[in-house]
Amino acid sequence: MTITFLCLPGFPLAPLSLAIDALRVAEDINGTPALDWQTVSEDGGAVVSSSGLSLTPTGALATVARSDVLLTFAAADGGFAQPAASNATLRRLLRQGGKVGAVNGAIFALARSGLFDGVRCSVHFTYADAVREGFPRLEVCPTLFCEDRGRISISGAAAVFEYMLALIAQHTSAEIAVEVACRFQHATQRSEGAPQLLPGHSRNQTRDMLPRPIREAVQFFADHLEDRVLIQDAADLVGLSLRQFERIFKQEMATTPGAYYRQLRLDAARQKVLHTETPLSEVAFSVGYETASAFNAIYRRTYGRSPSADRADPQRSRANAALRDHALPQRPALTLAAE
Repeated sequence: MTITFLCLPGFPLAPLSLAIDALRVAEDINGTPALDWQTVSEDGGAVVSSSGLSLTPTGALATVARSDVLLTFAAADGGFAQPAASNATLRRLLRQGGKVGAVNGAIFALARSGLFDGVRCSVHFTYADAVREGFPRLEVCPTLFCEDRGRISISGAAAVFEYMLALIAQHTSAEIAVEVACRFQHATQRSEGAPQLLPGHSRNQTRDMLPRPIREAVQFFADHLEDRVLIQDAADLVGLSLRQFERIFKQEMATTPGAYYRQLRLDAARQKVLHTETPLSEVAFSVGYETASAFNAIYRRTYGRSPSADRADPQRSRANAALRDHALPQRPALTLAAE
């Protein structure tokens, strides 16, 4: 089996490293390479990662004759320099029976190509609202990774590792996959349909660790970003009085339900501001603001700049928009040569 790792400018280094090291350790345990791999860039030249490390690939995308799996690594605001030619190559690999995938932010580049139209996609939660807005023909699902009609979508770095463990189990043995996980001190193996871990915004807890009433309320708020709901509605849903609900919510989340709900809607709006071309007035309406001026005012107070300034600044780091990221200083490029 051959796996190709396609790296576009600004690609995240961590998921690529995890994918390659999982295969390397599996080969070391197995004593023979059951899964071969190669790295390519669009034109065959060196490509700089988001951390400043420069990868020297083994070839160009167009020179890939066949590949059982091709995974694309790219920044959310990255893309193909030659979209028509690259899209043609990816579609050729699909016709040959291969599978083509997007890792984390690379979903934007492949979605723009039309390659994922009508396909179920695992999208990292920080990009989910922007992908739904920008690419309505995709079916976004909150799972770790997903495979649908030869298209693979992987939500993040740890999810890439889980996907590689699944490939290793399939093409060598489950025992070897378990040993690879143990070599990395990876506690559990999660399947394709496993849900993504979501921040609970509460102490050090992920969302699945929150008490049931709060967990259900948080999901209720997330499901009603556009059609604004009352805090009383959430209290009724979880079977608590309004006073009980607000007290328990603040105890667990260190904020009020109303403030949490407002921030949730703003974070969804910011994804759309940074990762789509949707008019800003429509973005405001899509998260429940009746006027653009009210939206602009609270957006500026929260993020320190207006929505239009956020969208217009090409130097801004967009990797984790929903988590209120800040641009990092540029580092000199270092070189990482592929073996």
